[in-house]
Amino acid sequence: MKEEWHQLLDSSTTLFARKGIRATSTDEIARHCGLHKRCFYEHFNSKESLVARIISTWLEKTDRYLSFNRHISSNAIIEMSNFFRVAERVVLTIQPVFFRDLRELYPAIWASVIQFRESQLAVFLKLNIRRGLEEDIYRRSLDQALLEKLYFTPLELVMEDRIPPGCPVHRTCRELNIIYLHGLVNLKGMKLIYEKQVN
Repeated sequence: MKEEWHQLLDSSTTLFARKGIRATSTDEIARHCGLHKRCFYEHFNSKESLVARIISTWLEKTDRYLSFNRHISSNAIIEMSNFFRVAERVVLTIQPVFFRDLRELYPAIWASVIQFRESQLAVFLKLNIRRGLEEDIYRRSLDQALLEKLYFTPLELVMEDRIPPGCPVHRTCRELNIIYLHGLVNLKGMKLIYEKQVN
């Protein structure tokens, strides 16, 4: 039973990420696992409850990662770069239609994503900027409050599918992250970026 639950969760995550939530039926999820449709309803009472589980699992994992990342990173630049790499992998594997469907079909679940962004992700940025200033690798003149908020602008462009046509989403996200990181650092931080090939 536990194995079936994990199969359903993994398959639906893959299908939702590729096709979106609306275009993926519970029949298709069950077929993708080689299971009968009734098996789906033995584990999840609706597609919404499945989506809620996927999102809560992602948010829990991200929260654990943010804490872990802080402890394994030797400085604020490495910490931010590690975070960017994870965010870029997400953008590479999840089509914007997933976020659009989530926002339109399940506003309460979408609200939990926004709440996570406003709390845990905002705190991560605040602590990282503070760390970079303490380590004297971020610019003293930076507007901390503005830069904490500014990071979410490119994230919103990706999640709302507002990247200009002809711009691959993952490459756009990568370039925006590089620009953001370079905007944080001072000369000492820039040397660190180029010595360690961090980007």
